[in-house]
Amino acid sequence: MLSTLNDFKQYFNLTEKEIEGAKKVIDTFPVRCTEYYASLANRNNPNDPIKKTVFPTAEELKDFLPDDPLKEEIQSPVSGLTHKYPDRVLIVATNYCPVLCRFCMRKRNWKKQSFVITKEQIDEITKYIKTTKVRDVLISGGEPLTIPDEILEYLILKLKEIETVDIVRIGSRLPVVAPNLLTEKKIKILERGEKVWLNTHFNHPAEVTKSSKEAVKKLLKAGIPVNNQTVLLKGINDSEETLYKLFSTLQRIKVRPYYLFRCDPVNGVFHFATSVEKGLEIMKNLKKKLSPLALPYYAVDTYRGKIILFPEGAEYKRDEKGYLFKVEDVSILLP
Repeated sequence: MLSTLNDFKQYFNLTEKEIEGAKKVIDTFPVRCTEYYASLANRNNPNDPIKKTVFPTAEELKDFLPDDPLKEEIQSPVSGLTHKYPDRVLIVATNYCPVLCRFCMRKRNWKKQSFVITKEQIDEITKYIKTTKVRDVLISGGEPLTIPDEILEYLILKLKEIETVDIVRIGSRLPVVAPNLLTEKKIKILERGEKVWLNTHFNHPAEVTKSSKEAVKKLLKAGIPVNNQTVLLKGINDSEETLYKLFSTLQRIKVRPYYLFRCDPVNGVFHFATSVEKGLEIMKNLKKKLSPLALPYYAVDTYRGKIILFPEGAEYKRDEKGYLFKVEDVSILLP
């Protein structure tokens, strides 16, 4: 595990300027990466996408937004659970990740003491889900598949028992950043859950390796569908060519490209954001080349939910303050 700036020198050619910039960041936003994921980088490429994903820059300290702009914490009726949509809830099982991606939407949780959901919390959460008759549960983090297997099994089987719950989605990057941690035991637990789908997070073709393909194959063999949510990231994957290769490759290994997200407006992250127009232009061109099964929805996330934008007829207004979207009867301004 890489957890200091010096550790990264084994995998990246770092300039003094890059190291000095990173030093300013790590007390606020630390570093962590698996050796496997760092090894995917081309150390001779100063703009390598893997390096940009995990190595900090001083731009992360440009705070100008609320700490929780998606308002997850104030929509939390029970500890560890967010209820934003009528029929869906989010469970944050931990704030630990083996790889700290610099564009993480929950980067605020890096500053908190490490936590893992407890059985007592799970009991309270499942009681709430039964009462509200929720049908769709997303388990995320941090990396939810790093919690102890005993806790994971307890959570998955408790959700399986709830009659109104039709689907349990696991938001996990393990197939991408640490496929060796996706053990047979964990897959067996997910298989026993019966309702489980896995949403993973490939952002670049360089992440699709022999090891990640094998991890995906094991999940599919266990009857666990695999979808993908990509974040559009400036300087990493914001080109038609890169995303064409990514989405067509994912389709080849039976991973459904589901969402392409505009980077969330989150402190320490927003320097990765492209314009909305950039994403629409890319999607317009990809639509001519990819079948619908390989083409994700392009979406902007807000505290009121996701807004799906289509290349033709995307509805929003733009002025000097940012983008104005309308969700039902509420207007939402994003930078």
